[in-house]
Amino acid sequence: MPTMQTFRLLLAAALLCGWSSCCTPPAEDYLQKPYVQQQMSGLANAFLALLPPDQAVLPAAGAEARWLADTAVAQSAAIARDNRTVLFGWLNNILVNSNLRDRGLCWQVQQDLYRDLRRRPVKYFRVGLTIRDRGTGREHSCVYVNAAGKGLQGSIVLDAWKNCGHLVTLTQKDREGGKWEEDWREPFVSKAFPEGHSYGMEHHLVWPGWARKRPMLVQRIFQSDQRNEAKAGASE
Repeated sequence: MPTMQTFRLLLAAALLCGWSSCCTPPAEDYLQKPYVQQQMSGLANAFLALLPPDQAVLPAAGAEARWLADTAVAQSAAIARDNRTVLFGWLNNILVNSNLRDRGLCWQVQQDLYRDLRRRPVKYFRVGLTIRDRGTGREHSCVYVNAAGKGLQGSIVLDAWKNCGHLVTLTQKDREGGKWEEDWREPFVSKAFPEGHSYGMEHHLVWPGWARKRPMLVQRIFQSDQRNEAKAGASE
């Protein structure tokens, strides 16, 4: 084997091992770290800054903001542990697409985090789904939080996929250069995980085949679509 080719293979292996060792899901005691506590507090304040001033000072709004922030950070870590994430972003996708991991693609992590943020009804905020550069090799799926009644514009995007469960937040300015839009799948996912649901982490969607343990409502929607497609096919 040529020397240069051997060197390249060794270098690639070293980089892969380095990436793997420095990107692991946060440990169980992660939330007790001072910097994580600061991240949660800062994120809660950032959520409150999305609201009109007269709402931002309300104790109920503060409680919602803190719950959303704490849940986003805690569940991002839990999702990564549950998926046994071992590599940054798209590198981990190689393991999923090679059937070495069951889950961990960005849209799966997106829907998992959305599920967890929908367990509590919120009055002052909206939790939505967004997709970047849809239909391209850079396509990426995330969750966003904005004031109630508002959409993606001006929101804070939450990315639990990129850094192995260490939550990444993106402001409007951070998202410049990418074509971010509302995720067309949200109406289906929101019906699967209505506000106030109590589904555990084992309830997740597998697009387009849905879930191993499906909420009954989504199962009925899927079956209805199949019947409509069958009728349309029969009439052709």
